[in-house]
Amino acid sequence: MAEQKKTIKVFGVDTVVMDVPVAKAEEHFNEYELEDGSLLRVKNVPHSILRVQGQYDANGNPVYLVFTTPVVSVMSSPLSSSKVVN
Repeated sequence: MAEQKKTIKVFGVDTVVMDVPVAKAEEHFNEYELEDGSLLRVKNVPHSILRVQGQYDANGNPVYLVFTTPVVSVMSSPLSSSKVVN
């Protein structure tokens, strides 16, 4: 799928962006052990990646906007209960 040009509002300003499709992805979970003894697995999954047309950072790299959805899995927790509350 080819890049698509569109205009979105960024901080209230119309901004021209290119919707850049993902050609390949590798997504890994990060694991967090909490002080309450719980173990969580977390990752952010991008659902849209946009390159801001004509904008570059201090190193000359293009500026991207990445919109993500967090995915959280509770692997274990001492607070888990097998009881069903009605």
